[in-house]
Amino acid sequence: MKLVVDANVIIAALIKNGKSREILASGKFKFVTSDFVKEEVQKYIPLIKEKSGMDDHTLEVLTALIFEEIETIPRIEYEKELKKAEEIMKEDLKDSTYVACYLALKCDGIWTHDPHYYRKQAIKPFRTIDLVKFLG
Repeated sequence: MKLVVDANVIIAALIKNGKSREILASGKFKFVTSDFVKEEVQKYIPLIKEKSGMDDHTLEVLTALIFEEIETIPRIEYEKELKKAEEIMKEDLKDSTYVACYLALKCDGIWTHDPHYYRKQAIKPFRTIDLVKFLG
């Protein structure tokens, strides 16, 4: 199953050694995300450090390990779907890059914690609890 990973999932995996990390490291899924995600995660580094208690080096190593599990898709590969994605995600345009990846790469879904994805019929969102079932 190929899934687009939203920044909030990555942030959750950085903060806590929980199900998000377990799913990312499971090898049971192919994960992709837009090149925008690294910029988005960087904005939350102070919060991640505060909540996780990690020092800079540990956080840097963990971030690198997590991104080894996720293929970052350059804008040129999803750009043709951006307009359609922006129409779908008009109330939160920053999420349109994830939807554009989903459309361009014909992914099976988007793994996210954002509730507004679940009101969209044009996409298939997955919650962490949905993916835990695949871990068996």
